[in-house]
Amino acid sequence: MSRKVNKIVKLIAGLLIMVPLLCQLFTFEKFSAVLTSVGIMPYLSLPIVIILVVVELISLPFLIDMNISKRITLTSRVAGFLSLGIMTVISFLAFANGHAAVIFGATIKNVNNVAAIFLVFVMWSLLICANLSTKKTAK
Repeated sequence: MSRKVNKIVKLIAGLLIMVPLLCQLFTFEKFSAVLTSVGIMPYLSLPIVIILVVVELISLPFLIDMNISKRITLTSRVAGFLSLGIMTVISFLAFANGHAAVIFGATIKNVNNVAAIFLVFVMWSLLICANLSTKKTAK
């Protein structure tokens, strides 16, 4: 994959991660209650919300192709995989319990679970493509 295509893939992945991040931040105080309704224990919902928002934010420097050190780039890459892993687990919990998708927090309600899971898998494929071909381009 060429460097230009790689930048486009990273940018699209970054934009797709920013959409749930912004939705979660707009209704942050209600997001833990939404996770509790899905089946996550009440004492775990707030730490999961905080971790999810922080790792989504940390994943953005790699995805928007900032000129940063190798350690920060690696941390940003790992944060991208961690955030998508958490979103995948949350999406499958919502699907298993018959609730609407919750990866958008309380901002966008009544999103079909299948559409949310499809979005997460599209983000997974973009993130994997962005990471596979950047071995030579990472600084």
